Amino acid sequence: MTMIGGFFLSSLSIGWMDGSYGSIIMFFTNNRTGQIQVHHKGYLEDPSIYSTIGGYQTVGAFLDSIPEVRVWAPRIYSGALLAVRPRGAGSGNVFSNSAAASVIGIDPAMEEAATDFSDRIVNGEMLTASAADTSYAAAGQIILGRELSIILDASVGDSLVMLSQAADGSSADRKYVIRGIVSSGNADIDRNTCYITLSDAQILFALQGKVHEIAVMTHSLGRVDELTGEISAGLSGKDLETDSWKTFAKEFYNGMKADEVQLKIMIFVIVLVAAMGVLNTILMMVLERRREFGVMKALGTRPGFIVRMVVLEANIMGAISVIAGAILSTSGLLFLSKHGLVMDPPLNYGGTVFREMIASITPECYWIPAICVFITASTVSFLPALKAAHTKAAKTLRAV
Repeated sequence: MTMIGGFFLSSLSIGWMDGSYGSIIMFFTNNRTGQIQVHHKGYLEDPSIYSTIGGYQTVGAFLDSIPEVRVWAPRIYSGALLAVRPRGAGSGNVFSNSAAASVIGIDPAMEEAATDFSDRIVNGEMLTASAADTSYAAAGQIILGRELSIILDASVGDSLVMLSQAADGSSADRKYVIRGIVSSGNADIDRNTCYITLSDAQILFALQGKVHEIAVMTHSLGRVDELTGEISAGLSGKDLETDSWKTFAKEFYNGMKADEVQLKIMIFVIVLVAAMGVLNTILMMVLERRREFGVMKALGTRPGFIVRMVVLEANIMGAISVIAGAILSTSGLLFLSKHGLVMDPPLNYGGTVFREMIASITPECYWIPAICVFITASTVSFLPALKAAHTKAAKTLRAV
């Protein structure tokens, strides 16, 4: 029972770790960064409005040819000062509410397909095509982070002015109408982020036909590293660099690895406790069979045979435990993979809120605990086996 319990708990922990961490990573990358990103070489180390990807549609066409790529989304990044005229009569042309913000230019349709952007809008609507996409003189549409809207004391339908500088050195100023308020789940991001359409951003910042980033969404995390290499090889010679989420979301990745190490330590403790239980079980078995071993020694059985016999019996017990444990753990994993566990209160990880964690069923859920069980059975049974092999036949038969 000790080995069955150890297998069950280890298998469940591994499935929980793989499933919950995998869902956290996919949720984080699908809703923000993508699993892979393409930039101009050196952009991640030194983000600059001048480090752009020219002819990004060609890069996108190449990405569309890769089956593992689910969708991609182009983005433009810049900074600006936002100023809002306070509501009420007599305000005139005084802009008393202002704040610095990071401006992100997105293609509404592609961003929606990639990140389900509209699901995070808490008030108002998604960006749509407007005259600002083709004319510098027209007013544009803007979506504000929730905390930024509070700082500006602005709401949907209000007007604001954006003041910035374009890539060609000219001023980048435009009037905007607030179309929506968005909440990403990270107050720090929502405090200084706003969104405009990609076409608008290209005109405003003099970046026609250029973007700063292409976020790539994949179907799963399994082949992200290999896919990153494949995309990088396909874009060689274009002065571009391709990185996985482990690079451009390094802090998040390091946090996940630290939590994973803690869970692995917990699994090791579970295996260690199971090993002590197995040792106690086999030692008691050897002590209760002293007469049997004494008779075997009296009949001329070699010590090596007795050692192999005891170790083999322990491994047979291990095999039975693996089968029974696999049946139990499969039932538990199926339940957790289908229903999951609701987090109350929700878990806030890296500014992202998770309300449910699910397990996944992978080969590691079975072969890692199975190896641990057999290694444990062979290791802890060796000392009792030596004790049984060195039983004194005459003394044991007289004592029993």
